[in-house]
Amino acid sequence: MNRQKSLRLTAIVYLLTLAIGLGSYWWLIDAMDVLWATLLADVIMTVVVFAFSMRCNNSSIYDPYWSVIPVFIVLLWMFELNAVGIYSVLLFVGVLIWGLRLTLNWYTDFKGYSHEDFRYVDFRKRFKKWYWVVSLLGIHLFPTLIVFVALYPIYFVMMSSVLIPAFVYIGTVIMIGGAYISFVADTQLRMHKSSSQTTSIQHGLWAYSRHPNYFGEVLFWFGVYVTSLSVTVATIPAIGILSMLALFNFYSVPKMEQKLARNKEDYELIINTVPRFFFRKPKAD
Repeated sequence: MNRQKSLRLTAIVYLLTLAIGLGSYWWLIDAMDVLWATLLADVIMTVVVFAFSMRCNNSSIYDPYWSVIPVFIVLLWMFELNAVGIYSVLLFVGVLIWGLRLTLNWYTDFKGYSHEDFRYVDFRKRFKKWYWVVSLLGIHLFPTLIVFVALYPIYFVMMSSVLIPAFVYIGTVIMIGGAYISFVADTQLRMHKSSSQTTSIQHGLWAYSRHPNYFGEVLFWFGVYVTSLSVTVATIPAIGILSMLALFNFYSVPKMEQKLARNKEDYELIINTVPRFFFRKPKAD
């Protein structure tokens, strides 16, 4: 399936998914509170996308879910919790900027469903006949749940009284800053690839971190957590950022580094000189 047909399919899938999700939410809200109704609707939407992934034999149909659906969840919370005000608008704007940045990055790099993410291809080879079980649980449901947990601080703020507004402002700035860092890092990497370079990128933000795009993503979620401090210091809102930090450092970064080590002859030098995740001054060659 070429890029244009794949984009049309993606638009249809996500419009249908959002419609089913909203319908599910309105059906569930009579029996439970906003948080649980949203969570179950989120799971239902994930299963809908999974059904299309199976139908098209490509789990990459789920890829835009990470950045598209959270924007609508936060918007829903704003109105359902009667929390439309300066603080909720700031939170929504932060999530919207992040979502637009990440979705634009997906759109720019999208090749069509003739291509599948290398991690999913590895799963196919490793799990064979169990692949679709792994896809449902690991590629679809797990990211949905971890993003939902990471979004919880926004729900926490919207349903509570803000006592220290500065944390909402600071958190929003961190959220936008994280999205900006990822945007710059992705742009630099794309320009490096377009110049037909066979060596690893070593300039710009990539001189100070081997994965500045991932760092920006985690920084965004840290900003989401910081906003919750405007209400109080609590354990549950911190689970999201801790989960994101673990996800990127124990799965996303190692998986990407395995791929780069296979494909880039100079990547061993990068590992020895450039910091792994956080921004630090690189070592001398």
